[in-house]
Amino acid sequence: MVAVAARARVDAGESRGIGWTVGALAVLIGGLGVRLVVGGAGVGDRSAMVMALALSLGAWAAARLLGGPRVAFGVMLAVVALLDLAALPQKNPPAYDDLQAFYRTDQLLSSQVTAPAGTDSGATLTVLAQPMFTDAQPQFGLAGTVNGRPMGWSCAFGHGIQTLALPLPAGIVRPAETADVQLHLSGSPSRESDYLVVYASSQRGGFLVSLVPTSALDSSVTRCALA
Repeated sequence: MVAVAARARVDAGESRGIGWTVGALAVLIGGLGVRLVVGGAGVGDRSAMVMALALSLGAWAAARLLGGPRVAFGVMLAVVALLDLAALPQKNPPAYDDLQAFYRTDQLLSSQVTAPAGTDSGATLTVLAQPMFTDAQPQFGLAGTVNGRPMGWSCAFGHGIQTLALPLPAGIVRPAETADVQLHLSGSPSRESDYLVVYASSQRGGFLVSLVPTSALDSSVTRCALA
């Protein structure tokens, strides 16, 4: 009778251990699913999920050896929760996540932008950029084509990240139409001291270039003039 009772206790303990292990596996699968929904399925997100899987399983295995299945379940729950919280989007994310330096006149900044309502009475092209220069003004300007029409601009650049406002000739774009924009530097830019950093966003699919009604510009932009 003693042997039968002892075996029953062992079977009950093994059953509870399997239950905790199955629970930890369910937490891991659910946590990875939540991370996929929150973070997306991009290349970086997939790499982050693989890392989260490795960290979670490693922490669970260590806790399983040292503290048993119940402790391992708690560790798995805590690790998965922390990793999912880390995947939440920032409250005030920056507008950009990439940049490119333009320091030659043959480098092209290409973009396709759609004209919103109100641009029929005056349209302005905006570019989020940072001019880099050491003198009072840089040795470069901006030029390019919009829908195949060549034009250039002169700007009173300041230091720091700023929105460049490039006015367009009347009638070159119409509301709801998409404009083909090709910009480049003019003048004498240099890689060492006079160049333009232009910011981009993966969510926007490229450089932070927009078409806006001229009347909607605020005082914080760097206004340029058609040359």
